[in-house]
Amino acid sequence: MDDDTIEYFFDNIESFYAELDDVLNRPYTTEEDAKRVTTQYIRFLVRYQQEFLKTSVEFAQVAYKLIDSKLCLDFSTVVLAHILNHHALVSQDKAELLVSYSLLLYAGKDEPRWMDFILLESIHKKRNRLFCKIMTEVRLGFYNCYKILSASFALCFEMCKLAKLEKEDLVLLDTPTVNHFLDLVEETRGDADESFNYDVIRLILVLNEQYMMSGMSDNLVLDVLSQRFGTSDTFSANLMFMLNRSNDTCVQMLILKLLYGIFTRASLYEYFYTNDLYVLVDITLRELCDLGDTKESQTLRDAYLRVLEPLLENTQLRSRPYKKQETYKTLQSLLNPGMQRKVNSTTKRLVKRILENWWEKLTGLQVNWCYDNGSSPNLSHTSTLSSCSSGPTTPADDLGVDEISAVMTRKEVNKKIQQDTKNPNIVVV
Repeated sequence: MDDDTIEYFFDNIESFYAELDDVLNRPYTTEEDAKRVTTQYIRFLVRYQQEFLKTSVEFAQVAYKLIDSKLCLDFSTVVLAHILNHHALVSQDKAELLVSYSLLLYAGKDEPRWMDFILLESIHKKRNRLFCKIMTEVRLGFYNCYKILSASFALCFEMCKLAKLEKEDLVLLDTPTVNHFLDLVEETRGDADESFNYDVIRLILVLNEQYMMSGMSDNLVLDVLSQRFGTSDTFSANLMFMLNRSNDTCVQMLILKLLYGIFTRASLYEYFYTNDLYVLVDITLRELCDLGDTKESQTLRDAYLRVLEPLLENTQLRSRPYKKQETYKTLQSLLNPGMQRKVNSTTKRLVKRILENWWEKLTGLQVNWCYDNGSSPNLSHTSTLSSCSSGPTTPADDLGVDEISAVMTRKEVNKKIQQDTKNPNIVVV
């Protein structure tokens, strides 16, 4: 009998979860059986979405149920391909799209190789079908709630992190669409749940990266920002907040690439308020001092240095310098780190260029290129360096922006459940 013809009555969420387990435990032997059970599971979730899928925790619960099931263990790629090809790519039902997008997103975040599979399965004749569908639906105003926008934007972000889009895919974006993204950031600035706001910003960041990789002469993200002076204050402020708190190297790099684009485009030299630039200087000084010697840290440090030069030379800081001496001492410390530590050749080149173009040419001061006995400069009086900064930095144990996401990891779900004393019936995954 079709599940849609059966009337279910659930006393609580626990009995709902029990029925979900029954659906996943239905007999299967072939790929067609696996597809059938997957569809039944999705339809069941869609049917009771309004009652039992109201929060991120509840969506995470049902997603991890599917991911952890024997069905998914035996037919993982079949299940994912079926969700993509027979639900996400063809459905026009918003409730079904929210469920299918969420299942794909949680699967990909839980196991990176599954996101790789979803991406490859989505690409046909070099076009990313899922990205194209989502962008088309956004342009048509198809989505009418933040939940489905959040899931769709997060999916696009994860796919765009992994692979370069074709120019034909990027053409789907236009000025009104990018303006719409930025408007969403402003519209949701006061929301208690900040996750959607940051999902939109992450999408904008990765789209900027896609334009940079495309070789196209136009970058719609920068073009639109050039027209939005004074109307994207939340976006600019939250960029600084994210850079200050994020522990995700990918997100940090994406922010720095956007900042580099802004500070090297004449029409955007003064896009940020001066106070935001002061915050960025504080963050940069802290990171230049605190980043370690791993390859990832060196790459991130060099990215900060690439942004620092146009920040000092092209923005309001050119005429209104901030922490000039601290910046100089920090740069000198990178050339002379002491303790027999080697200086990365790229780092050395970037630092020397900043000192020559900013310190010598712009400020008119002389660089002391060497120190007695090869020792590093004394930074003990530089109060704004490292994690001791009195500036806008945050304690390491504060809530990081990476935790402000609609997609919850297993650890986050369990933590949330343990804190939720009002609903003891939620099952821990």
